[in-house]
Amino acid sequence: MTKIYFTLFASLFFIHSSKAQNNGKELQLGVKITNDLTLYNGYAPGFGGQVVYKMGKHGGLEAGLYYESRYQGFITQVQTGPTANYYITKITESWLQLPLLYRFDSKFINFVIGPALDYFIGWKVKHADPGVTVNDYDRNAVRLVTSIGISKSFDLSPTIILEPEAKFNYFPSEDDGGLLLNISLRKRLH
Repeated sequence: MTKIYFTLFASLFFIHSSKAQNNGKELQLGVKITNDLTLYNGYAPGFGGQVVYKMGKHGGLEAGLYYESRYQGFITQVQTGPTANYYITKITESWLQLPLLYRFDSKFINFVIGPALDYFIGWKVKHADPGVTVNDYDRNAVRLVTSIGISKSFDLSPTIILEPEAKFNYFPSEDDGGLLLNISLRKRLH
């Protein structure tokens, strides 16, 4: 799947650089701060680089590479004779996300929809009650994400764009998701 993403990125850059006339085509590069309000595990902050390629007046593609920290909480019951003790453990998961979204731009509002791949890159114990030791933590290395969102572009200058966004991500394999409130800052490249 990574090869597919690389091929698509390379194709977009080749198409953009080989065209002498603009014809509504435009490449935008920038950064995005993500704020994921997850359904089950609270706030998950993130950031990364964003690429927007407008293929015409309205249609285009949006891609990027984003880092995100997600928290997972666990309650463990330990039975010692007639007494049960409950211990809380919180794990911080680190993920890299590679989205490839269809983008529709208009003067008033923008829409994105499409898939992304999340890559699990590590974990760390954030909190463990005394008596709990976490020696191993197992996650699927890759998961599919489906996304849909709306945004509004504001031209800060002829080349700089500020774009707040509201997006919903869903993880079908985990029946989980979240509402994201993001902000992007991009530069138009001609």
